[in-house]
Amino acid sequence: RRRDTQALLPVTQAMELRNRDYHVERPLMNQQQLEELGHQTSATRTYQWRTWFQCSRARARALLFQYLPVLSWLPRYPLRDWLLGDLLAGLSVAIMQLPQGLAYALLAGLPPVFGLYSSFYPVFVYFLFGTSRHISVGTFAVMSVMVGSVTESLAPDENFLQGVNATVDEVARDHFRVQLASTLSVLVGLFQVGLGLVRFGFVVTYLSEPLVRGYTTAASVQVFVSQLKYVFGLQLSSRSGPLSLIYTVLEVCSLLPQSVVGTVVTALVTG
Repeated sequence: RRRDTQALLPVTQAMELRNRDYHVERPLMNQQQLEELGHQTSATRTYQWRTWFQCSRARARALLFQYLPVLSWLPRYPLRDWLLGDLLAGLSVAIMQLPQGLAYALLAGLPPVFGLYSSFYPVFVYFLFGTSRHISVGTFAVMSVMVGSVTESLAPDENFLQGVNATVDEVARDHFRVQLASTLSVLVGLFQVGLGLVRFGFVVTYLSEPLVRGYTTAASVQVFVSQLKYVFGLQLSSRSGPLSLIYTVLEVCSLLPQSVVGTVVTALVTG
């Protein structure tokens, strides 16, 4: 066996193996002796709690850096090497995010200015508490459509009609929709914190690739259909539930003669 092992090793390693003389001794133990030996080194519960509540300067600093990572990397930030590139990157992203945030606010059924709020504050919060250098934080089209389905179903235009001409009170409608979107964001955040505490992220490993591709494809179709009323300048009724997407397409086709020519031309040029 020793010759077979040396034949598989390089020459230098085989020479070192010849010159070494290994001598290993271990006591023979049965299962009971092994369990007793393993329990000898386990800490008592009182010692564990006492260690957990110990406080020192190093422990407090480690906890502070754990929950505020910006304090650990910002003092070591190389200004001369990275500042110019980061400024150019931030400027280019801001130029893209400005119209994108306005459009995603319309997808959520909110005033456009709230798209700018949601484009700035989440990134600023992640700057303080985030740990990844490559993650992208910001508004998301599919999430905006999902929020818009909630706001438009719970606060439709029909609930805010006023006057003889049955005009929509947009101020009251937008105010109520902002309350709905804020409440929804807080509830979703609480659910995410709870799922994170119980380590529920393992479910992602069971999602197959066809399922994820089907979801993203359906989401793109959903976003495309939700933009048709802005492309043609139409006023559509809010729909939700099964087959709402098909009903929306049929309503758009029936109202095509009422399209605004300037809006259509602008949409084609920008597209």
